[in-house]
Amino acid sequence: MGKNGLWQYVKSKAFWNQIKLMLAIFFAFIFTSSILLRCYTRHNSYVEVPDFNKLTFRQSLELAEDRDLRVEVIDSVFSLDLLPGTVVEQDPKPGTKVKKNRRILLIVNAVMPQKVAFPNIEGVSLRQAVAILEADGLMVGKITYTPDIATHIVLSCKWKGKKIQSGDMLYKGSYVDLTLGNAGSLKNVVVPNVTGLSLREARKQLTLAYLNTGKIYYDKTVQTAQDSLNCVVYRQKPVAAENVTLPMASSVDLWLTVRKEEGSMSSSPINK
Repeated sequence: MGKNGLWQYVKSKAFWNQIKLMLAIFFAFIFTSSILLRCYTRHNSYVEVPDFNKLTFRQSLELAEDRDLRVEVIDSVFSLDLLPGTVVEQDPKPGTKVKKNRRILLIVNAVMPQKVAFPNIEGVSLRQAVAILEADGLMVGKITYTPDIATHIVLSCKWKGKKIQSGDMLYKGSYVDLTLGNAGSLKNVVVPNVTGLSLREARKQLTLAYLNTGKIYYDKTVQTAQDSLNCVVYRQKPVAAENVTLPMASSVDLWLTVRKEEGSMSSSPINK
């Protein structure tokens, strides 16, 4: 084909029809590939990760199935502030956008508390004992005094009425009773204000003030075990005031509610 013939063919309708056909096939291929790729990778098929915190594993399974997700427990810890068997941490975090069928990793609160070796706190001050026990997940229960020159120094420890020594194994969360020394008569101490605090923090503050927690009352807002963990003190007796004092090792009664404001006065006492 000569130059004139080639030029005539390029200008012909048949040539441009073939060009149009090739372009149509090319763009159709690109469009089809894009659709197939989206289907394969589930493009834009994302779900928002729900909040599994404080749910049991069974509740987490049900929620995950509703969101087309999977859950897997990878570890457990022990926390005094959460119910046993509930989720304390998750990965990815709540609100994260993930693809369907994504595996969500959970850390749950142990059903059975861990055991720890009781630390050596004999001969240390009450404040030091509180800090040492707290570091091991233990707490001070009742304090009593006995005549001794070492005032406010730990002389002996008991758990459930039995004397314990350093190295004895106790469950985390256990309350340990302490006998402290006191030279002379028991002095009066100012009653601290523990309203607005959780029960655990209120007990700690009373202990640091050389006082004991007396009767504990829950109001009508407390219906479940989870409610009891979310309680705060809304009333105490005696009340806190500069001129209100009690002899050391005296008891302070507490009233608790799940709300910040004062709850119902219809309460029932429980054992410490």
